Amino acid sequence: MTDTIYGQVTTNHETITKWVEKHDGSPATAEMCDHSVGYLRIKFPDTDGDELSTISWREWLREFEAEELAFVYRDREDRDGASGFYELVDRTTAAEHA
Repeated sequence: MTDTIYGQVTTNHETITKWVEKHDGSPATAEMCDHSVGYLRIKFPDTDGDELSTISWREWLREFEAEELAFVYRDREDRDGASGFYELVDRTTAAEHA
């Protein structure tokens, strides 16, 4: 895990699930035509997530690994009080997004 000014980057499944659950999120996907699972997302109760479908952590993490993604997240509040920032990025360029 890398700590940066903007956030942290991890591929650790436990770190990801704990962060998501801490922010009352759940694993989800946004549908797409040519893919079995769809685009990975996190569904939060306070966001408009009608287009998101909740899936199991097992499915979400399996796709996370298959796509070789990294999880970029902010664990502390920013100036606006928002701490639920996250982004899924390619592992080879993850440091550029943190």
